[in-house]
Amino acid sequence: MAQEKFDVLVAGAGLGGLSAAALLAKDEGKRVLVVERESGTGGRIHHYKGDEITTVEDYLGPLRASRGRLGHSIPDIETIVDDKLLAGYAFELGMHDIVNGAHSRMAHVLEHLGVPVEIVPLKACGFWHDGVLHELKRGSFPWFDEQDHLEMKQILGEMLRMPIEDVREANRISLLDFVSPRTQNETVLEFFDILGAFTVGMNSARELSAGEFILATRMPMNAGLHFADGTLGQMGGESFMQMAYNLADVIREHGGDVRTGQTVQTVLVEDGVAKGLRVTDASGETRDLLADTVILNVPAVLAVERLIPHEALPAEFVEHVRGLKSGGAFVPIYGLSKSVIDLPGMLFTKVPVDDPALPDGVMLGYEAHSLFVEGKAPTGKEIIECWIGLSTEELGQLERDGKLPMLAETITDFMKASHPGFAEALEWALFPAIDGVTSVQPTPEQAWDGMLDPKCPGIEGLYFVGDSVKNYGQFMDGVAYTALLTTDAVTGKNYLEQVLPPYQREL
Repeated sequence: MAQEKFDVLVAGAGLGGLSAAALLAKDEGKRVLVVERESGTGGRIHHYKGDEITTVEDYLGPLRASRGRLGHSIPDIETIVDDKLLAGYAFELGMHDIVNGAHSRMAHVLEHLGVPVEIVPLKACGFWHDGVLHELKRGSFPWFDEQDHLEMKQILGEMLRMPIEDVREANRISLLDFVSPRTQNETVLEFFDILGAFTVGMNSARELSAGEFILATRMPMNAGLHFADGTLGQMGGESFMQMAYNLADVIREHGGDVRTGQTVQTVLVEDGVAKGLRVTDASGETRDLLADTVILNVPAVLAVERLIPHEALPAEFVEHVRGLKSGGAFVPIYGLSKSVIDLPGMLFTKVPVDDPALPDGVMLGYEAHSLFVEGKAPTGKEIIECWIGLSTEELGQLERDGKLPMLAETITDFMKASHPGFAEALEWALFPAIDGVTSVQPTPEQAWDGMLDPKCPGIEGLYFVGDSVKNYGQFMDGVAYTALLTTDAVTGKNYLEQVLPPYQREL
């Protein structure tokens, strides 16, 4: 069997794997190879260009590769493609933002590596309360009275001042259990319920870890950001894929490579030491890639079930990983013949759902991306991307019960009722559901301590990176944190301290 030797092997070309590989290649002089099963890099940040979707598979293929499926569409997906309704639009697998905007951890990593990207900050935020859409501004919460505002500020102030030891204790309780002893004000409770859902990407304050919310909220506050001014950001051009392209360029410029169409069969382990990866390429040829350091940028559950020999792992570790719960998302995307939204930012609301499967309704966030990023929609038209964070288990049950179309109809009815002209302007809609958007959901049972250390127990030279690894902030921001944490574990150095400001690296 053919063999190749490298200093470092990385399985998976998502942002975590690419970031760690680029740091090790550029700063440590390592010869690094990244292998990726799919035909492109970037993991779950695939960027669609409507003009390039000429077959149904052009849309469904990348979605399926990211553990997604199409729950519903308007009209059917074949008509959307055949009638070229997506022409001129550009959109993601599901709604993406870069959290903390130009101050995000991912931006810091790219700047450190000398390949920064341009980030377009969102400049507005809308909050629905009692059927009225209010624009949120710095120091202004139009739906709050004086007492509401005072209670909210007292709770946020306490969160901002908490020592990290107390925050970690708060990991073990829900945000609702943290807030409710401090206020019984329904308006304030609603605010934290909705804000918590979108800060952490889940569906309610009763489900998410208070400690995760506190740390994720402190970062933009310490950076001087606000939801109405820079906490979230978008990207033009190749969108978030540009990050993956830049990282791959760094790897190649420093003697490494990124190879796609490479399926990892197994991690090679001898006497408790990682020796490399066995990989099959697109032609069906299998070869052994050898290295003293192996980094897995795949969800921990998949790594343990499919890639790492079980006999090399502690039994309790295997059991722990198998018990981890992941978070998914239902992410409607609407194409309109004209603009019906005039706030260039995130709009938040809670939408009631007339079904016992979702008794508390769903938290909905949505953005008209074409308002602030060029090339997202044809001239004069509008694209709206939405986010509803649901656990992988919840999404699976909704699909098995045939209720994803019901949820799609509920959100569409809300949009029609809330934005005059929406119904008449609607040309097409896609309703993808994606599993495992966060490999380890930050619930009170799992936040931080339930996630993995970068170093794999029982196997020398084997490491994890990505959102299975201990992080806070989630999504791209959390993944960038794990890339630095993993690089530190591999090198024994402190890239976290070198690259990130103190308020983004609390341990």
